[in-house]
Amino acid sequence: ENRTVIANQKRADLFISVHANSNPSKKRSGVETFFLNFSQDPSVIATAALENATSTKNLSEMRSILEKIAKNSKVIESKELANDIQKNLVLTLKKKYKDIKDLGYKGGPFWVLIGVETPSVLVEVSYLSNAKEETRLKNSQYRQNIAQGIYSGIKEYMNSLGKGI
Repeated sequence: ENRTVIANQKRADLFISVHANSNPSKKRSGVETFFLNFSQDPSVIATAALENATSTKNLSEMRSILEKIAKNSKVIESKELANDIQKNLVLTLKKKYKDIKDLGYKGGPFWVLIGVETPSVLVEVSYLSNAKEETRLKNSQYRQNIAQGIYSGIKEYMNSLGKGI
């Protein structure tokens, strides 16, 4: 929860939380990007539950998360940022890794994104529970490609605002 406070105190322009995913199915693979929003998608709810499990917040605080989502004026901007990052992450990774699965960009109720006063996303960069992706994540070039894809997405988003980087 401190990350959002720090981002707000430092007046960050964007908030990007990078994670490695996990799934009970060892075959599940791919990359996906989330922004703070409601979701009825069972796979999004499951991912959010896993991510939120490390939070000190509990389900009784879910009402406040729902109110914050409803009041968050950055949902549209966050959705656009998620789209740009996801698209560029997949394009960058597919140049070398043809089998990368594009799991898309989606809204979801993630604690780590609550309270951020700027466009914010959570990027799931691969699955640690998938042996092939776990091996890739141990490779510095793969991680560099992930970073480049995220950077390209940020750059595209900033250019769309007329604030090129």
